[in-house]
Amino acid sequence: MSDDRHVVLIHGAWSRGDQLSDARRAFEARGYTVHTPTLRHHELPPAEGASKIASLSLMDYVDDLVALVESLDSPPLIVGHSLGAYIGQLLAARIAHVGLVAACPSSAGAAALTAPSLRITLGHFRQKRPWAMPVKLDWKVFRSAVAPTLPDDLARQIYADLVYESRRVLFWELAHPRLDRKKAAAVDFARITTPVLIIAGERDRIVPASHVRKVPSRFANARYVEIAGSDHMVLSGKALDVTMGHVDDWLADSGLSVAN
Repeated sequence: MSDDRHVVLIHGAWSRGDQLSDARRAFEARGYTVHTPTLRHHELPPAEGASKIASLSLMDYVDDLVALVESLDSPPLIVGHSLGAYIGQLLAARIAHVGLVAACPSSAGAAALTAPSLRITLGHFRQKRPWAMPVKLDWKVFRSAVAPTLPDDLARQIYADLVYESRRVLFWELAHPRLDRKKAAAVDFARITTPVLIIAGERDRIVPASHVRKVPSRFANARYVEIAGSDHMVLSGKALDVTMGHVDDWLADSGLSVAN
């Protein structure tokens, strides 16, 4: 068996795996073998991937990640950001892992209704045949709600690499979990008994810290930390070093330590 210790790093909505390259390097510097999968069809150019992404389910995303984790030689540390943090919880309930880090995790149901999310929803429904369309994130919403504290050049660089997201995931499975017969967004929290770290950004408007503070109570063994002055992008820019400091402390206190 390999001595590798794995991290599976899951990106958020509209994103791709390589957009977490700074976080990947941070974990690699700590001796981990890091996997940054791209959610299904998000690797395609936006014009090509849009129609394929539109009807994807959370279950599609989780199934792909289960296959990845099952291919590893040891259970990984699961780290997710935003939608990726919600997917990480679904994954952790299905597969062996050593711990879970959920950074600015998306919410389901009424908790997902924030002013920025409503702006995204209303903007989408102004389009023709909205239920046949994938979802694009508007720059103004991104800049004001997701990344208001990032330097402008970094914010524009991140935004330029965004792709479309699934309308089924955002406007059905997460927005109306009780109506979804397949219960795609239902997390079996009782199955997650490993150490959990929940991270919020103090100035996050898309997933406010006031919402994230409620998440740890769902787990048997969870810690909450809040990154002062940070927006949603706690794994980017200057916030990353602060975030990784909290991750290091949590790993050590949980007996997981760092790989090296």
